[in-house]
Amino acid sequence: MRGFLGLVLTLLGAAVMLYGASIALKELGGLYQGALDNPLGQPADNEKHTSDTMVRGVLVGAAGVPLFLVGTVLIKVAMFRKRGNLAAR
Repeated sequence: MRGFLGLVLTLLGAAVMLYGASIALKELGGLYQGALDNPLGQPADNEKHTSDTMVRGVLVGAAGVPLFLVGTVLIKVAMFRKRGNLAAR
């Protein structure tokens, strides 16, 4: 049961981290695409808006780190217990 719960938490944490990273990278890509399309037509506060959105994406991704770590630890505990049970037989 611990192994399954660990797997679920690890996958959920990884999904949240990847979603946060995609938010940040999508915004960064949009900034560079806008600079390539019309270099002189960029609004003055465009970088500030991009920075704020990227920080929001990083915070979303950081929320997945504890889930990922707890899931990884649960998987390791389940593996060591299984190995200990097999060695005791």
